[in-house]
This record gives sequence, C-alpha cells and structure tokens, in this order.
Amino acid sequence: MGAYASHRYLTTFDDSAAHVRYIGFREREDKSESLGLFSEHSDNADADEFIESLKAKRLKHPDVPVIHTVLFSMSGDEWQRSGFEPGDYQKMIRHVMKEWEIKMGYRLQWVAAEHRNPDHPHCHVAIRAAYKDRDGVEHRLKISNEDRKFFREQFQKTKEMFRPIDPPPRERNYEYERTPNLNIDTSFVDNLFYKLQREIEQEEFQREFAKKKAKNKERTR
Repeated sequence: MGAYASHRYLTTFDDSAAHVRYIGFREREDKSESLGLFSEHSDNADADEFIESLKAKRLKHPDVPVIHTVLFSMSGDEWQRSGFEPGDYQKMIRHVMKEWEIKMGYRLQWVAAEHRNPDHPHCHVAIRAAYKDRDGVEHRLKISNEDRKFFREQFQKTKEMFRPIDPPPRERNYEYERTPNLNIDTSFVDNLFYKLQREIEQEEFQREFAKKKAKNKERTR
C-alpha cells in the first residue's frame, strides 16, 4: 500500500495565510468532520496565532518561502481495509513530524488539517519556514529531496505502526515482494506526488465552486 507525501512552498504572506485558512476551514466532504486545525500539542490550533507568526522579518524576502506545505495521502481503499478512524491522521502526522525534528535537530512550528475524502483521505501540513536549532537560534527552513524521501518513508512506517488491522495477505505480500534496493528517480517521484497534490486541490476547489454557485442560484430565485 502506497505512502504519498508531496511538498511545495509558498513565498508570499497573503498566499500562505489563505492556504492555512483554506485547509482549516473549507467545508468538509465528510459532514462528521469538524473544521479547524491541529498542531503538535493541540487538537484546536489557533490559526490566527500561526498566521501572525508568518509576518516575521526573516520570512519577508520575495525569494524565501513563508511556509512549506506537505500533503500526506493514502487511498480510500487502504483507509477502509486497514480500519483507520477519524483522528488517526493526527496521531500519525504528529509522529512523522516529531521523527523529522529529532533527525534534523529542528524545533518547528506547524499546523495541519485532516480531510477525510472517501477516495483519498489526506492531511495538509503547513510548516513555518523557519526553525530553531538546539541552541534556540532561528534559521530559514529548507526542505530537500532527502527530506521528501524521509516524509514518504516515515509516513509508510508510521501507517504500519498505527494501523489497527493488518491488511489482507495479498497486499501484505506485495509489500514484501518489493525490491528493497530499487533506485528511484526522485525527480519523477516528486513530480508524480506534486501532480497528485494538484489534483486533490483542484477537486476541492471545483467542489467548493459548485456549492457556492448553487447557493447563489438559490438567493436569486
């Protein structure tokens, strides 16, 4: 079963603020989902506080990212077969982000939102593009191809660790039959994940646009 993790970044405050509000407060397809964001320590992260932190002088250079965004996703089939439930993404993303912090020696600020789309339940993570090192000194945050690989591999490990139900044998055997030393062209993989992210975001945008159009029709009747 695949682990999908794609990365991009935004270089303006306005785009970054809009993205954070969009992932946190757009209408969910699953009506049981509550709106909002979560973070490392809170199930109800303060969006305004996080957005305010993006106004730092260090992040105002036009060529410097304001936020990095990472999209973690799995298929709806995997979600159902493995017995995942609402809230499991929060546990998994917190674990992945903490493992990255430990590996890199970073102290990060991030918020995230779980979207339980039936076809591809996913989670958006917005990371402030600055980190503090072990001495408390702040630096600009860069995410490399190696980091992207880490996100994918760690997300897969984390899914297996948190998975409530073992997958059917045919899927488990498929995992073991993969060649462990296969060399992958990371540029191709990154492009594939970027395409997946854009498709998910485009689906969400079209769904929201259709709902607004329908509401406007009702008002004009």
